[in-house]
Amino acid sequence: MKPWQLHLQRALARTDAPPVLTRDLLSRFARTARDGELVPPSSLTHWIRGAVAEERLRPVQRGLYLNAFRARPGHPADAAAWLRPEAVVSLNTVLGDAGVLNNPVRTTMAVVPMDAAAPPPKLGRQTTRIGMFQFHGIPRRILEAGNPEDRLELGDTWEHARATPEKALIDWLYLAASPHSRRTPPPRDDLDLDLLDRPRLQRLAQAAGVSDSLNHLLIPTAADSTVQAYSG
Repeated sequence: MKPWQLHLQRALARTDAPPVLTRDLLSRFARTARDGELVPPSSLTHWIRGAVAEERLRPVQRGLYLNAFRARPGHPADAAAWLRPEAVVSLNTVLGDAGVLNNPVRTTMAVVPMDAAAPPPKLGRQTTRIGMFQFHGIPRRILEAGNPEDRLELGDTWEHARATPEKALIDWLYLAASPHSRRTPPPRDDLDLDLLDRPRLQRLAQAAGVSDSLNHLLIPTAADSTVQAYSG
């Protein structure tokens, strides 16, 4: 192994190394590892192929990789914002990881801000080499409604923009009520709502304008009670 390759691997293994790497980022890391001298593209390609074969780089799509040199490898959800700028991991993914949704899905779900004056982002499903992603569009004013500490996970647990479980449920309720979305309301029987922070949930629902939808989910209607009694 050449000295610059050893230095490169050590740099990528640092705890503060990026969880997701592009070829351009790898080129910059390689140049630093070579004391500022540019690594020829063919040499970098050869090194990347070797790292992929050793599963130290996990390809997401062409030119995009999860960094598995680190003791804490890049997580598939870390790639969401690289696939769609400003994407926030939310919905079933967050609720499933938090134990709130009893039937989580393997697809990584994220929401993307939509601005009236800008071209709409590409939405829907995207297949990658690390799994399926699904992107849903939400107006920026709704996506960013509420205090950041209520709607975003701000700790060190995750290395990507991620909704709190409460915000993930609010995003779901908003999409279910939107005529522009095909999502159906979240299934009450598959949700452990006791795991959620109710005051935070109410604040976010009010900010996003979905308080009625939330109340319907939290408070079963008379018809719902009749159906449950009959089923029992």
